[in-house]
Amino acid sequence: MFKKFIAVFASSVIAAGIFCVFPACSDGDGGKPEDPPKANYTLKDEIATISWEEVDGCEGYMVQKSPSRFGTYEDIDYVEGKTQYVTDDIYAYYRIAAYGKDGNMTRLLGPYSFDLETFGNSTYVFAPTDNMQLVQESLNEFYLLTDGTVEDGRARGEFTNQRYSALFKKGEYDIDLKVGYYTSISGLGASPDDATISKMTVSAPISLCNFWRTAENISFGSNTVWAVSQATSLRRVHIKGDLALSADKATSGGFLADVKVDGTVNSGSQQQWLSRNSQFGSWNGGVWNMAFVGVDGKIPADRWGGGAKYTNIETSGNLREKPFITFDEENGYRVFVPDAATAAKGVSDWSNKNGEYIPLSDFYVARSDRDTAETINTALNKGKHILFSAGVYELNAPINVTKPDTIVMGLGLATLRPSDKNNETLIKTADADGIKISGLLLDAGKNTESLLEVGEEGAQASHAQNPISLNDVFFRVGGAEEKATSVDVCAVINSNDVIGDNFWIWRADHWDGVGWDKNVAKNGIIINGDNATFYGLFVEHFLEYQTIWNGNGGTTYFYQSELPYDVPSQSGWMSHGGTVNGYSSYKVSDNVTSHKAYALGVYSYLRDAEVRLENAIECPRADGVAFKHIITVFLNGNDKSGINHVINGEGDAVEKGKMLGGLEFYPAAE
Repeated sequence: MFKKFIAVFASSVIAAGIFCVFPACSDGDGGKPEDPPKANYTLKDEIATISWEEVDGCEGYMVQKSPSRFGTYEDIDYVEGKTQYVTDDIYAYYRIAAYGKDGNMTRLLGPYSFDLETFGNSTYVFAPTDNMQLVQESLNEFYLLTDGTVEDGRARGEFTNQRYSALFKKGEYDIDLKVGYYTSISGLGASPDDATISKMTVSAPISLCNFWRTAENISFGSNTVWAVSQATSLRRVHIKGDLALSADKATSGGFLADVKVDGTVNSGSQQQWLSRNSQFGSWNGGVWNMAFVGVDGKIPADRWGGGAKYTNIETSGNLREKPFITFDEENGYRVFVPDAATAAKGVSDWSNKNGEYIPLSDFYVARSDRDTAETINTALNKGKHILFSAGVYELNAPINVTKPDTIVMGLGLATLRPSDKNNETLIKTADADGIKISGLLLDAGKNTESLLEVGEEGAQASHAQNPISLNDVFFRVGGAEEKATSVDVCAVINSNDVIGDNFWIWRADHWDGVGWDKNVAKNGIIINGDNATFYGLFVEHFLEYQTIWNGNGGTTYFYQSELPYDVPSQSGWMSHGGTVNGYSSYKVSDNVTSHKAYALGVYSYLRDAEVRLENAIECPRADGVAFKHIITVFLNGNDKSGINHVINGEGDAVEKGKMLGGLEFYPAAE
């Protein structure tokens, strides 16, 4: 009789939405981002065991179950004499209601779930069965945590340690989604059209600094605003309306790939932009450097000079789209890995025929609250792939990726930082086929040689049939903390046939720990391997060359670079043994015989002293070396600073009074 009374009472409490009737209760609405519950949840052979500490004065426990985190919890079992529940429904969410002898609920524990135990508390998995009001509230709450107000947005958002990943199962979501700093939005369907959000907006409360956010494998059911700058990605997305790439403040981006826009893409104030392998109803606008590679639709023709600013390349070169996570009831969580491709145009095959699914059980899912370089390397040595859940990871040693076809991917812009004990790098790979790294922010520490090394020095193997691919990989030196940071070079690419797809390599130009002698980094990226292909290479503010290309057969589709703001003097910024003013942004080494680059922009804001850069770009004069569409821009700075030439002594200067320069071809077309 008592057991029946408890069940009836619990059901009425849940139906009324009254989850906590005593001060000891917690997380009655399914768990809030600022106070996530701790779960003792274990999984073995597809059986989940939930266990909890005994609650004082408790007569028994009612187990409640919901298909999703913010769904309706129903009573499923009353437990007496033990503090454990075992189930084979591993993807449901559970709570435990504790009741005293008087029939009153004294505590509500949970939720407990596979999702929370696997991905941690910074990853939210949403489902159409959720209460949409609670989904909206949780998303709004995190947006406020990461963006703050317009006045303090940089301090609270741009350099926060908060990381957030929102995963949406197949279905429709009537929500108004705002995406803040360090936030990733992903659909879990096989196709972007499997999960649809009614509205998404990324505004630009701070000019030119809307960094660190991504959206992928999802659709948006109305006109969409994606007013972003660098270190962002809109990828494998269907927009059922128009897409605006700017809003209330100036924007400086950006990158999208594998995107279908039914209506018009309005670029607005975007200074530069790369669109790759996509389909647009039409494109409108452009400022300095707008590039299209393998894009279908009514887009601008290939035109440069005389006010035109468009580079239109019919198909992409060597390419591999980014892996992404999926979920369905039959197969659970899996990661889809697209095949490599070449000469592609338009969006990829969203039916996922060209690639393979890998079950999540083949991955080690790292969490920042429990994992170290040692635990992650142990998993790699056992043949596991690595999925970094949203968080900030401090690593005492490099992550060593040695086996072919290993996948290392991040959710929620998972961030890796070296501890003071780590003077080497963050990720080091062998010269092995098919390694894939994606979705990570690599942050400099006290003093390391690099942040990413792909292949050993002197690597010789060909990976043409199974290339190494690096998608949405971002690098930062300084800005986040007051302490000094130092790295010799952020990224070193030694292997051949590497594909880079959306890199932002940034020596911070503002906020904490920023200055010529504070965040010290000579070079952004050095490419030693042959036949490397980069789509969207953004490199900014390094003390010497931003980019050094030593390998043959390289191709760059779209380049954006700002010179360092804080050069202290001309005498302290001289290249070629002290004989040439400044260090060019894009340096192709003298021994290179073949190299191609399209749509390059180099910008001058030499702020702190009277300094000049002789050439924005340097390259050998060789038959196989060619550049198409270069622009130089004088943004601001010292009145007598600027860039003397575009490339190899050719092209007019940019300086105060002459903002824009550039060349259509180098060498000049016959």
